[in-house]
This record gives sequence, C-alpha cells and structure tokens, in this order.
Amino acid sequence: MLLITPLEGRVAVVTGSNKGIGYFIALQLGLSGLFQHICLACRDLQLAQEAVASLKQQLPPEVQVSSAPLLLGDTTSHHELAQTLEERYGKIDVLVNNAAMAFKQADPTPFLEQCSPTLNVNFRGTCDLTEQLLPLLRKGTDARIVNVASMSGRLGQVSPERQAQFAADDLTMEQLHALVDEFERDVLAGRHREKGWSNSNYGMSKLAVIAATKVWARREPSINVNCCCPGYCKTDMTSQKGLRDPADGAKNAVLPATMEHPPTGEFFSDYGVASW
Repeated sequence: MLLITPLEGRVAVVTGSNKGIGYFIALQLGLSGLFQHICLACRDLQLAQEAVASLKQQLPPEVQVSSAPLLLGDTTSHHELAQTLEERYGKIDVLVNNAAMAFKQADPTPFLEQCSPTLNVNFRGTCDLTEQLLPLLRKGTDARIVNVASMSGRLGQVSPERQAQFAADDLTMEQLHALVDEFERDVLAGRHREKGWSNSNYGMSKLAVIAATKVWARREPSINVNCCCPGYCKTDMTSQKGLRDPADGAKNAVLPATMEHPPTGEFFSDYGVASW
C-alpha cells in the first residue's frame, strides 16, 4: 500500500539508473506521486541525460528529474555526489542503491582477478556511498534505503559456520568488512572453498550487501533499510537472457521504497518479504 499523501519536496536518488532496472525504478518512483525530485546518479553522463529526457516525457510536470555523476567504488566520486545532493536538496528521503557490476559468464578474467573489483564496487562501494549519504537521509521525511541485491546473495551459499557469522544479530559493520576481507584473502590464496566460502564473487558481494542492510537497519532506527532481489531480468548485465521484464523487477525495489509502514532489515523478493 502506498503512502496516502504525497509529501512535497521529497527526494529520491537512484544509482545506476540510466537504463535497465534502475531506469524503471526511477520511473515508478516518479509515477508514485510521492516525490517531487528524482535524481539519477550514473556513471555515463550522456546516457544519464538521455534517461532524464525520457523520464520527463513520461512523468507529470511537477516531478523534477535530474542527474548527477557517480562512479561507484570511487570514494572521491561518492563524496562529490554527497556534496552535490547537499547543495541541490539539503536532504534525501529515499536512496535506492541499484548500481553494481558483474563479470559475464564468458569473461576470460580468472576467478581470483574478478574478486577484488566485484567486492570493491558491489559491497565496499555501496557501503561507502551509503555512509556518506546517511547524514542527508537522517534529514529526510520517512527516510528509506533500498539496496538492490540478488538471490545470488542467499545465505545458504556459505557453510553453516559462515552463515552464523553473517546472520548474527549483533554483527557490526566492522566485523562484516573483516569477513569480506577474509573471503578476498582466501580467494587470492586459492583456499576459499575449504574455508567455507561460496565459489561466487558476485554472490558473496550481494550476500554482504544483504548483511549490511540488516546492520544499518539496527544502527539507524530513524531510517527504514531494506533490500531486494529484482529477479532474473532482461538487462545488459544478463545479456538480455532474463525471464522477467526489468519494469517488473523494478517493482521489488519500489515496494519497500513507497509502501505504508514498511518493515526494516528485510529482504524483498517476488513483491513481498522473503527469506534470505
């Protein structure tokens, strides 16, 4: 159920939103009637400008759409985005962390060389960006964070001992980063399987994002923090081989961003709260 009354001046920021799932998240948030400002935070500025023009044609004139540069995984870019949003809006009401990367299945890059780039963007980049934007979110009205994760981040991909570490109710962000660092070291040393880790760099990056969601939900009681799996969507990341339209996948992120009295620290999949 959507919030009953639109709140004038509310700001939604969607990362990685010039195409695919992120584009449709931005569109659906704009159509919800709950936001006056939609900001696309994107790496490719030309594509971002084209997306802004496209969204303006589909959204009511009172919804203002703009873009801002973001290179996820680059802490300087994170800081500059935070400054831009502070100057432009003075707050954020909803942040959707959609930007991510994945090596294609056919990519010849060795597994161990894929590890650090994947973790640096999907987990460490998402964490640093979110931490830099938290002061603006704390100023928001009915503030929310939605982290776009994946079923690839399922808890069952690691050993029972590792599951207990990631799912601990008292897990801290420092401990979570230490676990991810340990996984990275074990991959580089060629011993990650015997240490109880998954054999998927992407899966581990998204597992860590889900765990981070739960840590933030406990640590930031004034902000609803949830994550979601859009499903296997037809996007560039899946080489258009997905089973779900990206507009349908986007709904899994839009739901916790717009529903009335949302939970916090939950994982949404197939348009409802799901088990991790």
